[in-house]
Formats: sequence, structure tokens, C-alpha cells
Amino acid sequence: MAAPLKDQLNPTVVADLARRFAAEYPPFDGDGFETAVGDDLDDLELKDRVNLIADELARCLPADYPQALKIVVAVAGDDTVDPWAGWPLCSFVERHGLDHPEASLQAMSTLTKRWSCEFAIRPYLTHHTALTRRYLRQWVNDDHEAVRRLSSEGTRPLLPWGPRVQVLLDDASIGLEMVSALRHDPSESVRRSVANHLNDVAKLDPELVLSVIGGWLDDDAGAGLLDRAMIAHGLRTLVKNGHPGALETLGYTTDPRVEIEAFTCTPSAGTGPVAMGESILLEAAVRSTTDVLQKLVIDFVIHHVTASGGTSPKVFKWTTRDLAPGELLTVRKRRRIEQASTRTYHAGRHRVELQIGGRIMAESGFDVMIDEVA
Repeated sequence: MAAPLKDQLNPTVVADLARRFAAEYPPFDGDGFETAVGDDLDDLELKDRVNLIADELARCLPADYPQALKIVVAVAGDDTVDPWAGWPLCSFVERHGLDHPEASLQAMSTLTKRWSCEFAIRPYLTHHTALTRRYLRQWVNDDHEAVRRLSSEGTRPLLPWGPRVQVLLDDASIGLEMVSALRHDPSESVRRSVANHLNDVAKLDPELVLSVIGGWLDDDAGAGLLDRAMIAHGLRTLVKNGHPGALETLGYTTDPRVEIEAFTCTPSAGTGPVAMGESILLEAAVRSTTDVLQKLVIDFVIHHVTASGGTSPKVFKWTTRDLAPGELLTVRKRRRIEQASTRTYHAGRHRVELQIGGRIMAESGFDVMIDEVA
């Protein structure tokens, strides 16, 4: 089993930070810093470790924030710094620099090259909106992809692990201005951030995202500039939900004309349970019933049993296929059933549905067995 992510911030990383800060600022109490952090580190989860290190840095650095910030930036400017060590440096600015927004935002263009400042910038968007937008507009043209990416990732309205920023929820145009400027970025990392940003907005306002993407497609028509894979990734939630506008934008059939000749799950419900770590096999036979080519999005939905005994559906991507007139398409999918940080399996019957073009076409199911711990 892989080590928990929190263990990336460990005593070795803390000792390295102590050494670097003492070299940059001789009065820095490296031993005291290591002791203060080490006393609590084992008991803390990841983000609490980040914040503890940031706060202990603030305690050991000069009380004058601009002077302390210069030392933090100097340490972050060394590209041999462990990337995980860069996160507390960003957190230092997030937690201690709001009263000095200009200096803090300037520093982020260096800090974000070590670890993304996507979390650190959130309070600045709340408390210094106009100033932060000015920096975001500058950063979309920066030479470094990590700085450009910050303009997109930092303004995501539903950024995972990030605190919600009301101004981004109230005005999606703040972030959409940035992603529009970055939609042709040469960096795949930046374009993926653009896609994830679009997917966030799509969950809040589907029609707005479709309107924005439609304008991009019109602007770029014939030029081949727009990354279609990026657009598809940005519309993935709407596609899973069968949103007709999203399917149409991507060229998929919105009204599939098919006959389901078979849809099975092995092992099927009633024939024997699936234990954790085992797999189910889904098989579907789909025949076209029309005389035109169809571009199909084929997904499956598992209705997971919840702790209360109810069920919660989750759509999973299966495949996209072109289906010729009258053609019979057979597809198979094996899925491992196991506990994960994002999902807990409970014993009971799990319904599985075949979804094509956002429409439920057939269903099957399987039983889950959970070993009792003595």
C-alpha cells in the first residue's frame, strides 16, 4: 500500500527547510524550528502539516513581513527545493501576507514554480479582488507555464481542497476571462487546468459554459487552434449527465436509435457476491436501428449502497464509438471493486445501468460482500 500523502511532509523535508532558511538568514533558529514542527507533525493530517510549517516559519523569521517574505522567496528561488517543501512556503503567504497584497502577489510568481499557489491566492481574490485580477491578467502571458496555470487553477470556482471564494461563485467571468486567454496555451498542464475550470463552471451554469465554448469554436473555425480533447474534458460532467447541448457540441448523437440485445454483469446479482479486490465484468450488445451513422457516448452507472441502506448513483465513462446503420456493437468493461478514499463500499445489491447518450437503456446488478472484522 502506498504511503499516505501527508508523509511527503516529513522530518527530512523539515530539516532541509531549516538548513536552507538558516543559510539564507543566519539568525533563523533551525533547531527550534525542527523541534516545534516535529513535536506535532505525526498527529496532523496533510493540510494541517502544511499550515504548521508555515506558521513556524513565520515565528522564526523577522516580524517585519516584507523582510520575511524576501527570505521565503529567496529559498523558493532555488530549483533544488523539494516540491512538497514549496507548499508551506505558499501557505506562509496565504496565512501571513494579506496585509501586504502587492508584495505577496509579486512573490507568488516565484513561489508557484515550486508548488502551485492555487490555494494561497484564494484569500487575495476575496479581500483584494481588483488588484489580484490585475496580476492574473499579467500572468496569462508569463514565460513559465506554472505561472500561467495559476491564472486558471487559482480562479476555479470549485477547486478541490480549496476554500470557496464567493466572488468567483457570484461572477464566473473572472475566471472565464483567464481561461479564454489560455485556451491555446502550448502547455498540456495549462490546457488541462482550463478544462477542469470549464468543468467547474459547467456544474454551476451549464448554458454559460456551452455559450463560451460555442464562441471559441466560432472564433477558431477553420484554424484548427482549439484543443478538442480539452473541450471534451471540460464538458465531461455534462456529457455524463446526458446534457443535449454538450453532446451536440462534441458531435455526439443526442437521440440514440439503438436496440440493446444484451447487457450483463458477471457475477450477476443472486449468483454470488463480489468481495473487495475482485472485479465485475460488464458486457453490452448494442444494435443500430437507424440508417444513419451514430456517434455514441456509452457509459455505465453504479448505484452504490450507502451506510443508511439507500443508494447513490455514480456515472463512469465506458467508451465512445461510431455505430454504422444496422451494425451490432459488442463492448466489454472490467471494473475492480475496492474501497477507496473517495468511496466506501457497503454490503448489498448494487444496480448497474447501461447509459447511452445520457439515456438509461438497460440494467443489471451485482451483490457486494464485506468481510466482517472480528
